[in-house]
Amino acid sequence: MAQFSPTFLDELISRTDLAAIIARHVELKPSGANLVGLCPFHHEKTPSFSVSVDKQMYYCFGCGKGGNAFRFLMEHDGYPFPEAVEFLAQKAGMPIPASYVKNPKEEARKKQGLDLLTKVAGVFARCLQSDEGKKASLYFTQRKLPATIIQRYQLGYAPAGYGFMKRCFGDEPKILQQLESIGVLVSNERGFADRFRERVMFPIRDKQGHVVGFGGRILGDGEPKYLNSPETDFYHKSNLLYGYSEHREFVRKHKMLVVVEGYMDVLAMAAYDLPYAVAPLGTAITEPQLQNILRLHEAPIFCFDGDRAGRQAAWRSIERMLPLLKTEHSPKFLYLPDGEDPDTLLQKEGKEAFEKRLNDDAKPMLETWLTGLKNIAGDGAEGRARMAKKADQMLLNMSDNYLRQAWQSEIEKISGVALQQQKRPQFTASARHQISPKLQQRLIVSPMKHDLFMAALLQKPKYFRSLPEDAFNFFIDTNPAYPIYTRAFSLAGVEETTELDIAAQLMREFPDNHNIARWVNLPLVEDDEFQMLLLDMHITYLDGLRGRSEGLTVIIRINEELKALRNQQHKLNNSLKNKKTL
Repeated sequence: MAQFSPTFLDELISRTDLAAIIARHVELKPSGANLVGLCPFHHEKTPSFSVSVDKQMYYCFGCGKGGNAFRFLMEHDGYPFPEAVEFLAQKAGMPIPASYVKNPKEEARKKQGLDLLTKVAGVFARCLQSDEGKKASLYFTQRKLPATIIQRYQLGYAPAGYGFMKRCFGDEPKILQQLESIGVLVSNERGFADRFRERVMFPIRDKQGHVVGFGGRILGDGEPKYLNSPETDFYHKSNLLYGYSEHREFVRKHKMLVVVEGYMDVLAMAAYDLPYAVAPLGTAITEPQLQNILRLHEAPIFCFDGDRAGRQAAWRSIERMLPLLKTEHSPKFLYLPDGEDPDTLLQKEGKEAFEKRLNDDAKPMLETWLTGLKNIAGDGAEGRARMAKKADQMLLNMSDNYLRQAWQSEIEKISGVALQQQKRPQFTASARHQISPKLQQRLIVSPMKHDLFMAALLQKPKYFRSLPEDAFNFFIDTNPAYPIYTRAFSLAGVEETTELDIAAQLMREFPDNHNIARWVNLPLVEDDEFQMLLLDMHITYLDGLRGRSEGLTVIIRINEELKALRNQQHKLNNSLKNKKTL
């Protein structure tokens, strides 16, 4: 499949009203040159979420999330990148380029399959309300699910015996093949047969809310107790979470997410007006599911049974979450009393008691991990050694360096054993071979200066035209902004580059670097402030250059340049003081 061209993406961003896209979820109010509101990605009481209307980028100064309209639709609304592009193109009235080829037959087949899944969910739901569904209706009544929940989640029933799908959709071979392709029929030497029989049915939806498959719980005896759709073009068990699309907006608005083990736990919580649970689809939680959970909310509570199986499930979740964990994440784990799950506890204790458990008894992931290590390792010196060894192996999978160091420190305190494999190489002398100690110190102690300088350049790319030739070397190569600054410097030298293109292209080339969105959303850097920054940056550079230069002639020339720049700095400073007194 062809990629979207940079020209098309830039044009689409320029025609997109990012504020309108975000305003569907956030109340935005003017603040200076930008719009601000409460961040939709994390809980906050004071607005720290900013939208730059000029640059079409957002940034939260609280949690660090930032990007353009594509990024917002992907991280907040769950769109894959191609679908985010198509969504914005449709809103902007822009046709998708011919170079982005889609097979019309394939698209028609996909739509037909999703439409058929929706119809199948409808016939299961209607069957539940019919005479055939009385047994299933009684089951839901016994489980204390009200009619409103049954309707909202489109619960249904697949009757006993064979031939239900044929009765509903006919027996034309083409239709039967389509029903097989979406996972509700199976074929054998005798023909087609219903996959789901005598089961209460739970439609499973993707992030966009499309029915993509089903989970069925058997009524009475039989195996398996729960049966899911097979893997199809629409249904990928490892990527989906039950309740995700239904609860996403509530989770983001109320900043609460609980991960439970089954469909009925999700529904029981919703029945008690707690619509913020999701569940994996009958198997151990997967890394893609954990990624979706952490994107939806940075502080989920994983709720497991307190028995051995529940603790093993929690441990697997921890192992799979370690590579994904960042400093902004703070998951917790809650073990319920033996033999209980959210469904049974809610019926016994009620809503308030269950919420109290969530608030009071859920333990941070680090604490849960340490407890698990103790249980695995055992007592005595040998146990502490085993604990340290296991921790060392697990922490190697943690990608966030700062978090890994913090966790390493905690396990070393408890075990009394220094971990061996977690030490990461520091910057070597060769990485700083041309940086004088004086320059290194000045650049380290003034990060705000670099931030404001980058903000000014991206907010007003016209400033690039006033940069001296030396400016390309203003940022040392160990500075995190170095690759972005040098790329922006190159882009600014292209005559065809427009002011919008620099920030937009940087965002496209560095999609995971949220600093770009942060810089354009910082308070506007005025012309006088930029001139002071430029002089300061230039003086800092020349001062360091002088410290590592050889030859009297070169040093004299640098001293003359420094003297002239400091004179300019002094005059500008006096001018700014006079303005303030007027």
